[in-house]
Amino acid sequence: MPQSNKPARQLTPQITSSDKRKLSKLQEEFNQKTALIDQLKQELAAKHESINLAQKRIEKELRPIIDQQLEKRVELAQLLDEAFALPLFSFREKEKLAALIENITFDLIANYERRDMVELHDRYAEFTYKEKTVYDQEDEQNLDESIADDEPETEDAFGDLDEYERIQAQLDREMERREREKQNRQKSRKTKAQLAKEAQAKAELSNISKASRRVYTELAKQLHPDKERDETMRAWKEEAMKRVTQAYHHDDFFELLRLQMEFMQEQGQALDMMPDEQLQYYVQILADQVDELKAELQEFSSGPNSIFYTRFCGTSKQMDQKFKSAKENLTQELEQLKQNLRTLQTDPQMIRVLLK
Repeated sequence: MPQSNKPARQLTPQITSSDKRKLSKLQEEFNQKTALIDQLKQELAAKHESINLAQKRIEKELRPIIDQQLEKRVELAQLLDEAFALPLFSFREKEKLAALIENITFDLIANYERRDMVELHDRYAEFTYKEKTVYDQEDEQNLDESIADDEPETEDAFGDLDEYERIQAQLDREMERREREKQNRQKSRKTKAQLAKEAQAKAELSNISKASRRVYTELAKQLHPDKERDETMRAWKEEAMKRVTQAYHHDDFFELLRLQMEFMQEQGQALDMMPDEQLQYYVQILADQVDELKAELQEFSSGPNSIFYTRFCGTSKQMDQKFKSAKENLTQELEQLKQNLRTLQTDPQMIRVLLK
């Protein structure tokens, strides 16, 4: 009898023959699909774990350096503001200096939420930060309405190694822009074939939901804890029902099958007694889930977050090397920024070099 503190067994749904007879082609296909899904899920879990670890390491290892850089940029903007009033610069140089202050402060406000820079920005900008934000929103709306059929190439504006916040902000905007363009193209260029394909995809999704609901209903009946008198078994069923319900809400057919297999093995039942008609149905649903998982994995190499994954994630050894390089680059940039500030504070004439 299962114990309430017994760790959950992560079983891969596999059909085995109790009398050692050869499995049918359909049964072997079922086993292949479930084994592949298990492998893909493990790969996805490893990548998500890598991203989570990278985000924690960024906060611990890179954030302190980035914060120091931000403070030095604020100092630079303030120093340039003070230098603007000096009788050192020509009219043309003052125009460039104003534009430089505007760009530095706008970046600090937009990408790092330094609202204390708004006043300084607005002092040198033709349009206030608030006005620019409104204009940007209007431009995005106009882009949505007039998007061309051919998707333009996206420029890599991140530099050799930009700060984590800027990367995240630009990735978010890029992902939103691509999604809007995709939706607009779909609205304007849907053919009969595409509409038919969409209808088929919806039908397949409906089949997944129906299959999930079927397995869920069967398990819910078998695992219902209210009718269980044994306290240990009741606790096990309550925990099992939580996992079953979670899988159902995520429409994870594979996970429902895995939980069904776990319960069947607890009850001494076997999967090889499943009728071919039901098995064929399950194989098709599993095939759809394989495609979904492969598409999700592809996002790590070509999706909106692929740049972040490439720069900061990977195996433990790869991440160590990437973070070592990132810290070295950021530290070097910080020291260069400090040196520039010292030079400009000592000799404001050097600002002219900065303006060229």
